[in-house]
Amino acid sequence: MKWAWVAGIVAVCFVIVLSSSIKCRLTLMRRHADDEIVVDVHAMSGLVKQRLSIPVLKLSELQNAFEVKAEVVNKSNNNLEQGSHGKITMERIKQAYDNVQVLLEHCFQFHKWMLETLKHVRCTKLYWKTNVGLGDAAETAMATGLVWSLKSSLLGFLFQFIQLETRPRLLVVPQYNEYAFATEIICIAKIRLFYILLAGIRLLFRILRVKDGLKTWQRVIFKPFEQN
Repeated sequence: MKWAWVAGIVAVCFVIVLSSSIKCRLTLMRRHADDEIVVDVHAMSGLVKQRLSIPVLKLSELQNAFEVKAEVVNKSNNNLEQGSHGKITMERIKQAYDNVQVLLEHCFQFHKWMLETLKHVRCTKLYWKTNVGLGDAAETAMATGLVWSLKSSLLGFLFQFIQLETRPRLLVVPQYNEYAFATEIICIAKIRLFYILLAGIRLLFRILRVKDGLKTWQRVIFKPFEQN
């Protein structure tokens, strides 16, 4: 009888965990030459809190590369769990593109899997502000209209696949008589842990349907770790 109670409690906890949502908050800021990307992840009703911060993206003219500094912080105790510093070169970008193409070739209808997964994602907040200025009032006005059009088209396309549960706040601020560009995006998206688990299982089956699919994915994904 005691084991039945234990099994029941474990089953209830398992259901609660699977029904809980993972919340991701994306903050992207671009001001002059400064860039910052921050991703906050909350899971299991706040028991898991992680932050990925990429505060610096600087172009190195001598090496023709972007210098990137990234930090992973445990928000529960504000401890730095991982920090890294590196450079993004055109060679690395090309290599990453080639790796993605290899992964796509070794997964059966990856795009269908992606669409099936995205339909379970819910956007609960979207704030997007852009400041733009071209030094001339007339040109700035035209650029402002163009930015509005680009934002509307991009979000209209995106929300064909993702559930929108809020009214987006979109701002385009013209900076007349000066050259300026700055943008800030704050987006909060949620997905239940059950659908993430289900998506992982479906992806595995799609990979197994292709010859040498699993071996190829393992080789491409774990290759950077083997090099280190």
